[in-house]
Amino acid sequence: MKQLVSLILIWSCFSHFVVVAQTVRPQIQKEPAWITPTSFDYSNTKLDDEAENGYVNLVLEKQVSIQQRSVYVKTAYRILSESGVQNSSQINVNFDPSYNQLVFHAIRIIRGKESINKLQAGKIKVIQQEEELDMNLYDGSLSAVLFLEDVRKGDIIEYSYTIKGWNPVFKGKFSGLFETGFSVPVYNQYYKLLVPDGREVQIKNSLTDVKYEMKKTGNETCYEWRLHQVKALQEQDHTPSWYDPYPMIMVSEYKSWKEVNDWALTLFPFDGKLSAGLQKKIREIETAHSSAEQRILAALHFVQDDVRYLGIEMGQNSHRPNRPDKIFAQRFGDCKDKSYLLCTLLRAMGIEANPVMINTNYKKTIVQWLPSPQSFDHVTVRVLYNGRYYWFDPTIAYPRGRIDAISYPDYHCGLVISDTTTMLTAIPLQNKGMVNVKEQFNIPDMSGNARLMVQTEYTGSYADDIREQFNSNSRGEMKKRFREYYARYYEEIDSDSLTYTDNDSTGKFITCEYYSIQNLWKLEKGLKKVYFSPYVINGVLRKPKDIKRTMPFAIDYPAKYQEEITINVPEEWEADQSMEDISCSAFKMRMQCDYGSKKFRLKYEYESLKDHVLPDEADAFFISFNKADELEYSLSKATDKAAMEGLYDNKNKGGKVNIALLVIIVVVLFGGAVWFTQRKR
Repeated sequence: MKQLVSLILIWSCFSHFVVVAQTVRPQIQKEPAWITPTSFDYSNTKLDDEAENGYVNLVLEKQVSIQQRSVYVKTAYRILSESGVQNSSQINVNFDPSYNQLVFHAIRIIRGKESINKLQAGKIKVIQQEEELDMNLYDGSLSAVLFLEDVRKGDIIEYSYTIKGWNPVFKGKFSGLFETGFSVPVYNQYYKLLVPDGREVQIKNSLTDVKYEMKKTGNETCYEWRLHQVKALQEQDHTPSWYDPYPMIMVSEYKSWKEVNDWALTLFPFDGKLSAGLQKKIREIETAHSSAEQRILAALHFVQDDVRYLGIEMGQNSHRPNRPDKIFAQRFGDCKDKSYLLCTLLRAMGIEANPVMINTNYKKTIVQWLPSPQSFDHVTVRVLYNGRYYWFDPTIAYPRGRIDAISYPDYHCGLVISDTTTMLTAIPLQNKGMVNVKEQFNIPDMSGNARLMVQTEYTGSYADDIREQFNSNSRGEMKKRFREYYARYYEEIDSDSLTYTDNDSTGKFITCEYYSIQNLWKLEKGLKKVYFSPYVINGVLRKPKDIKRTMPFAIDYPAKYQEEITINVPEEWEADQSMEDISCSAFKMRMQCDYGSKKFRLKYEYESLKDHVLPDEADAFFISFNKADELEYSLSKATDKAAMEGLYDNKNKGGKVNIALLVIIVVVLFGGAVWFTQRKR
């Protein structure tokens, strides 16, 4: 049913663009006069061993004309194996039919000294893929696809095309980048930028020292970059999203972030023109809530809960939001729509609120970038209340609690769209949430049966996440997920029940899980054993596979957990108290163990201190991680059979009973002496 609804929605939203896909065909023309013709030596094979997927890139070429608002692209690659035939016998070029025109110039296969023309207009298919459909984002872009016939190992595939027209939302201003390094090798790279007289661009290198050649050509300035024999760059695993090891050249006509802000101001006009329905909603909030804090939260809850996330980002709507009246009426919108609506509601109630442009992946890295509207992929909101700024993300569903308990993702920085903005603004971490877990094992006897009760209290972003999960999944599905988590430790565990309580005023979300466990004890070398771990914290604290680090690696942040394990045993046991503190630059962890009155208590506290570990901090991190990884404990007890076998084995070896061993066995069997030991996993 969900798939059927999605298909109906797509058809209703894009019936116009289906027609476009059938009528807007790529054209076939000669190469434009403004480009610089290039030729390259395809015989070099030095980098072939570094190639992936069965082919190697011979040429990556991009030429840009600001005056023509056009981008020319030329690509060539050599097929190295049968897998390369499978992986690269298809040409796929994306374009937006609302402002782009696609023109192919050449498609050919070079086989030895033979050049085979493959540019046949009738075989080029235009399809609409909507690659971000699963994220509820629709942009109306099309793909021109050609399936090449008779491709063989050793062939060179070469093609070129031009995309004419730029998104009018940028009002003709150019910003972009030329990538100079990839995870695969490239034999030849050529980039060219034509800037007309009277216009200026900023150029900045990132992680590369390649220099451009500049020359005058008529009424334009030409910038050229050439690179050869560019080796593959291997990125290590688990790098932070904001870390980009790949070199690039940034180009922008925007001189400052103030220019970007001034451009963005035109996208979010607050002119006071509100529909009757929107005015009614504002009056309802004001009537129902007397304080500014209550009104802020009411408006936030309405936009987050009642306006579903759905982005139709065609043409200028890639960056221009829809009018708040429209979003209110249709009850759906993307991040910029929902943020615009929230700001409108709050401003109508006399509360200062501004949209904030964010980069969710690169975060603080954009501080080092040239100013550009294309530096951002998300919009949130900043609100001034009681002399303090609060940050809200309207795309996060179901936040609850007081205003100072509402969490906000760790985006690091953003561009606050306002009349006074001149630069990016650092955003402090706004997340006081944590997870508090209490796990209680009730072991009535040594038969192997036990009961487990788990109570987990979530606050802040953790409460938002779990609340969203319960609202998006059935109780049965959540019960299954919770059971599967503990089944990694105890195979014979059954879920008896799962309940939860959700407190709107405090924002706390509490779950209670009840389990039955069979065969809790495992027999190891004549001993009955059972192991206990910081189960939840174990799922948070992870290390990368690449131990020898040259790049930073990410850890979960913010992450704050308290986990207490209580073990009720059937008889008195002997155990020592213990405590251990572990810390490094990235996290700190504390463990405390005590025993009394047939009850063991294991208390763990874990908190991450930042979102990454630098290469020179890696060794200390791994030492601390290994210590934390050893904080698993076991209860052990000798069985009657094991005790007797040990006795008779000793008699067979020495002919006499070892008195000391006999004493130990008697103590174990009749005195109930059991040890509580630390054990590495």
